[in-house]
Amino acid sequence: FFGIKPGLGRITKLLKKFSNPHKKLKTIHIAGTNGKGSTAKIISTILQEHGFKVGLYTSPHLFKVNERFLINDKEISDSELNEYLKRIRKALNEIKATYFEITTCVAFLYFAENNVDFAVIECGMGGRLDATNVVYPEVAVITSIGFDHQKFLGNTLEKIAWEKANIIKRNCYAVIGEEKKEPLQVIVEKAKTVNARYFIKKKDFETIFKKNSQRFTYWDYLGKKQFKNLEFSLNGFFQGSNLACALKTIEILEEKKLLSINEIALRNALKKVKNRGRYEKYYYKDKFIILDSAHNLQGFYSLKESLEKEGFLDFILLLGITNRDGDKDYLKMLKILEPLAKKIYLSEFPSPKKIVKIEDWKNALSRETHLTKNLTKKIKFFSNPLEAFFSSLQEKEEKILITGSIFFITHFLKILSPNS
Repeated sequence: FFGIKPGLGRITKLLKKFSNPHKKLKTIHIAGTNGKGSTAKIISTILQEHGFKVGLYTSPHLFKVNERFLINDKEISDSELNEYLKRIRKALNEIKATYFEITTCVAFLYFAENNVDFAVIECGMGGRLDATNVVYPEVAVITSIGFDHQKFLGNTLEKIAWEKANIIKRNCYAVIGEEKKEPLQVIVEKAKTVNARYFIKKKDFETIFKKNSQRFTYWDYLGKKQFKNLEFSLNGFFQGSNLACALKTIEILEEKKLLSINEIALRNALKKVKNRGRYEKYYYKDKFIILDSAHNLQGFYSLKESLEKEGFLDFILLLGITNRDGDKDYLKMLKILEPLAKKIYLSEFPSPKKIVKIEDWKNALSRETHLTKNLTKKIKFFSNPLEAFFSSLQEKEEKILITGSIFFITHFLKILSPNS
């Protein structure tokens, strides 16, 4: 579908062919390097528990493209998706839309024609030139800023932050989850430029993690509102930041008189949130397994923090990484987790995107002679992810961490959770 071509020209023309369905929607628009998918799921679940009909558009998908288009957690059917694609296909002769532009058009049409009360929209990549950035949101959320997609977004955190901050529209509300000084300053400057009302995590609101439990307390320092001892279904210390951004968003919707927060419904929702492939825990054949799609440096640092806080150490690491643009520091990603791992299995895997191959790993490791001596005994290479998995089951270690590309972890989800 004509590759990756950031820009709003094609999607604008495509949506105009269908009478601009996105303009009929109340949207929450979410950008960020990590956490935007989880934040979107939390917001969607809370809204549903309050009785609203909610559309949720996320990417990528785990197994089939239908997963990107949910209404009240139900995927679009094959027949419905087929009909939307037939309609859109007629326009593609004159508008050379990309894959993501086509799926974005499907989402807006599907949600508008099904009269959803809210549409929660996750950016695909970046923000400024992302196909989703045609909406004027009720709330714009920036979860975090890290290095990813530098080829398209820039090679500094400030440049990446500027790209993502451009989902903040004039006079709208903005929720900012970023904490690092330089990218935060860029986002705030953008919000000021467009006269947006903005709220910053740890300054205006935050969640406090209750040690040795998956419970949080939420504080809004401006409105003096708090929700104590929130039971939360998503695992991982890093999810507290996503929860904070989601709850502030819900507060803003209440301020705009679009809903009235029911604390019982909110608490029930937080017990039900699901986000596949994000710090999921399994017990399989006497092994304790954590599976997480930490696919960039920021994700690996967050993952390490959660593992250390939980005491999940001395595990077998199963790692598979994509490197489509050729600029991913996959060796540094390995170094982040290496001190916690007893053994390391580096694997190739089937993927629609370019992967880090065994040869790439060996070449990178050979250039780091001081590391190679320490790592040699730990590392094994596998050309097949399932071979790596079943080999890890034969080892004496009781813990296994599976992480890397979402295309890598799907191979294990089929075994660990075949019916979900």
